[in-house]
Amino acid sequence: ATLDPTMRALDLPSGRRVILSDTVGFVSELPTGLIAAFRATLEEVREAALIIHVRDIADPDTGAQRRDVLHVLGELGMGHRLADDVLEFRNKLDMLEGEARERVLNEAARAEDAVAGSALSGEGLDRLFAAIDARLAIGDELAHFDVPHADGQALAWLYEHGEVAERADDEAVAHVAVRLKPQDLSRFQARWPHLSAPVSLT
Repeated sequence: ATLDPTMRALDLPSGRRVILSDTVGFVSELPTGLIAAFRATLEEVREAALIIHVRDIADPDTGAQRRDVLHVLGELGMGHRLADDVLEFRNKLDMLEGEARERVLNEAARAEDAVAGSALSGEGLDRLFAAIDARLAIGDELAHFDVPHADGQALAWLYEHGEVAERADDEAVAHVAVRLKPQDLSRFQARWPHLSAPVSLT
């Protein structure tokens, strides 16, 4: 067994590209010898823009497992992020039938921080990706830049770090409206100060 996380790229519906880091599952009453390695692996969670908690919603102990996760996140000093930065994917919906399935779907539909589905069948993944997209867009600033075609690196940076909402090209310049996190907007301005100042379109 390994405690190393798996990382992969994912393109969201908006065109935003993110990196998913699949960390180890949270285990209650972890053996003492594994605690240090377990905590070191979970340090990656601190750096995440959004935490996706994948729950086995078909497990009879799913409620207790959820409490274990929240407890560990609190011990990692992340209690302040639980309200805004955690999104639940209530997985294994394919293993439920009848009233149990309907209850999970209805509860997730009413919740602002949960999506029900099945990683195995693919059900609900479109809703999950849309929810991730919406969460990551919170706080974005919509700004306008006039980027000369000669500054291809700057244009590529905007596509990589933001969501380009509009683009119009003339012979020499690409006029782009792009949604960026405030910190990314500052990074762009610091790296390419010669470009025109952004104009907020909000």
